Amino acid sequence: MRAKILRIAAEHFECAEADLVLADGRITIQGVPQRDIALGALAVLANPLRGAVQPGTEPGLEATAYFGPAKGATAAGAHAMIIEIDPATMLLRILKYVVVHDCGTVINPLIVAGQIQGGVAQGIGNAFYERLVFDEQGQLINGTLADYLLPTAPEVPRIEILHHVTPSPYNELGVKGVGEAGAIPVGALFAQAIEDALELPARGIDILEIPLDPGHLWELAR
Repeated sequence: MRAKILRIAAEHFECAEADLVLADGRITIQGVPQRDIALGALAVLANPLRGAVQPGTEPGLEATAYFGPAKGATAAGAHAMIIEIDPATMLLRILKYVVVHDCGTVINPLIVAGQIQGGVAQGIGNAFYERLVFDEQGQLINGTLADYLLPTAPEVPRIEILHHVTPSPYNELGVKGVGEAGAIPVGALFAQAIEDALELPARGIDILEIPLDPGHLWELAR
């Protein structure tokens, strides 16, 4: 964009681009400060009426550039939680949930926290509530929100988030994709925590699938 600004200003002043100074929203001629033009006025000049642009040029003061990293840079994280299960009903309550997360350079902490919290909430639904149930003919029988369970505010705990910053070497900002590490570990964590709470490995039972809704857990425990 700077190159385009200087080119259009040089044409406007009929001088060399090297003689121009771009500062404080204005373009001036070096050594002749009284000859100047504001960027807003230059933008008007850059958009001629009826699109009468010179061949080989583009109207407007805008520029587009593209960057594609050589390799992907995804986040990593470790999740831990303490749960409480009622052995009679198999209803589960999360007492504490902690995420240690590494998405490289954290640009906006509030957005990153929201991404992680939303990912954990989605993971909780995937791990414990959201099961599609079909009858013998393959017809979905829980196709409405009256029957298909979703985690709501009471089911999603307050999440403690700790950031560990390892900048990515694959881009100049050192950032990594933040979404995946909030959701992916939750299912495995639920399986491990439930196995521990119900002492299932000692009884020769391993949880190998999710979601782990109360009805499914009750069958496993029996």
